[in-house]
Amino acid sequence: MLSLDQIVEKLKEIAGPRFVSTNPIDKINYQHTLAYGAYKALPDVIVLVESDENGCHPLGRLLRFANEHRVPIVAKGGVGMGISSPLKGGILLDMLGMDKILEVNPTLQYVIAEGGASVYAIHHALRQHGLMLPNYGTYGPSVIIGAMVTKGGIGYGMTRYGWIADMVIGLEVVLPGGETVRLGALANDGTEFGPFQKWVHIPDLLGLFTLSAGSLGIISKVCLRAIEGKREWLHDYCYGFRREQLENVQEALLQLVKGEVVYDIHFTDHWQYFWPMEEGLYDKKQIPEEAWFFLKTILFARDQEELAYKEKRMKAIYEGQGGFEIREIAEKGMGARAQEHGLHGWPDFHIMGPDGWCSSVVRHTGMFAVVSLMYPITFLKLMYDFDEEAKRECGLWDPEHSPQHDSYVTRDLAIKEETFVFYNPYDDEDVARLRQWMGKIQEFSNKKGVVWTAPTLSTKGPYPYERLGNAYDLVKQIKQFIDPNNILNPGALV
Repeated sequence: MLSLDQIVEKLKEIAGPRFVSTNPIDKINYQHTLAYGAYKALPDVIVLVESDENGCHPLGRLLRFANEHRVPIVAKGGVGMGISSPLKGGILLDMLGMDKILEVNPTLQYVIAEGGASVYAIHHALRQHGLMLPNYGTYGPSVIIGAMVTKGGIGYGMTRYGWIADMVIGLEVVLPGGETVRLGALANDGTEFGPFQKWVHIPDLLGLFTLSAGSLGIISKVCLRAIEGKREWLHDYCYGFRREQLENVQEALLQLVKGEVVYDIHFTDHWQYFWPMEEGLYDKKQIPEEAWFFLKTILFARDQEELAYKEKRMKAIYEGQGGFEIREIAEKGMGARAQEHGLHGWPDFHIMGPDGWCSSVVRHTGMFAVVSLMYPITFLKLMYDFDEEAKRECGLWDPEHSPQHDSYVTRDLAIKEETFVFYNPYDDEDVARLRQWMGKIQEFSNKKGVVWTAPTLSTKGPYPYERLGNAYDLVKQIKQFIDPNNILNPGALV
């Protein structure tokens, strides 16, 4: 068995000396996740993977070496974000050097990018051709496409089009032994027709690597379906509901998703806007005091005729359930705010910028942790009420912990819930309260049958796996076949 020094020397030989680090400060910086302070795991060594102008990269040799010597290896999903805590140590791959947008085909409406390409950069490249991803992310340039595919990436448009993984029509994946395999549309790359659809002559294998948390292979290329889209086709609205109207919210969401009226709906609550309102980012006089739930809604319409129909239908549903329009949020908390800051009018800046709700909350509270799970819209009231009760019991239901919800409404008639707690990661008592709340959510939600998306499934106990029955047994067999030495993100999937 090789020593760490021997491993580091070999990695320097493969990737280059300046691309390998064992610096303790680097390790701490790279460990950050959406649950910083709650889950800490440091790599033994960090390797930046970089491709040259011809697309050549050392990824295959790195995996072959790690597999031969049984060294755990995890691909980083973007510094400061993502799923990539190295639970078993070993090598952490920084994929940001594989960041090229390889092709945009405006006629057949697809884009091919390297696995480390910024989702933000992919959007920018598509916009030059009047295209957009149907589901577009909201966290700026730090999030990379490979991570979005392997761990259920989300974004605006999820209500109409689904997950980022639903946009994938082709993948190139490097397996643990160093072999490269092309799947779906990319299996047809190199022919005269080229990539154009995910269905080829063999069974669909794309799903084997989507949502796999990097446990079966490292994505080196992604081919994504795009649609025609312009900023002026996206129209922003916000409707409010009182705390006691949650059942009305459920019914409104069901009607809107079933009727395919809306492009995107975000379900948020009072806590998300408490500190932004306190800072004066919003005019309190323009936001009704009784507003507790906020449904930030986007309509996609190419002309006034299409907009008039969708707007009429949306308003009838919201107002029929007792909702009331809140223009202040739509104008300052959605696309318009981004437009003021020169970001081409795409809803991104309002989350993380100096006037964004997240930045405002962090200034008053601290670091945040998020629990992310999915369940049917019909259980929204049950799940929200339980979360409030659990946070009250744990001493977290107050402005200082900003226990907000920022949840996606999906085309599957489901809620992709993002429930937050802001806390002090250096205060052991605060961290204990956070863990207590997470434990309550885990126990309650597991019994109900939620689908977990974050933190990593391995933190949720055995039940989420066991309830899958022999489907999970098959996953374990596939993992054993592809990765017999269990080097790829061990502990994240099996």
